[in-house]
Amino acid sequence: MRRKDRARDPAFAWLVFDQAAYGVLSMRDEGGGYGVPVSPARIGEKIYFHCAMEGKKVDCLSRWPSVSLTVAEAGETDYFSVCYRSAIFRGTAAVVVDESEKRAALAAITQRYCPQLEAELDSYLAGHLSVTCVFRLDVEEVTGKERQKG
Repeated sequence: MRRKDRARDPAFAWLVFDQAAYGVLSMRDEGGGYGVPVSPARIGEKIYFHCAMEGKKVDCLSRWPSVSLTVAEAGETDYFSVCYRSAIFRGTAAVVVDESEKRAALAAITQRYCPQLEAELDSYLAGHLSVTCVFRLDVEEVTGKERQKG
């Protein structure tokens, strides 16, 4: 990181993750880079996101599992700049095949994004678990960064 004065510790990065509305998953594609917004959740320091069972994201992750996930929050402006908090999580993505881990991951995603539906999760998964792909990001590197006003 070029601006060492803006570097923050991993605890800060996880806090930004917990407060960010979504993340952008960056991966490799045939033609170069490919980034897609995801709605991630975490269990400990494992990050989970879901998608359809097939598609470009699944194809890319299957061939090139090394990825990064970026989350950020923009704040107020400060003389030709924007104050922000951001975090990048680099690691390896893997399809979750264990059904109990898959259910736990989907429960974490539900709790984060639509907690009002938590009581309905089991009945929903009865019809959707087999057609939902879940990936786990095994985090190998965490960086946090912040630009404060002033």
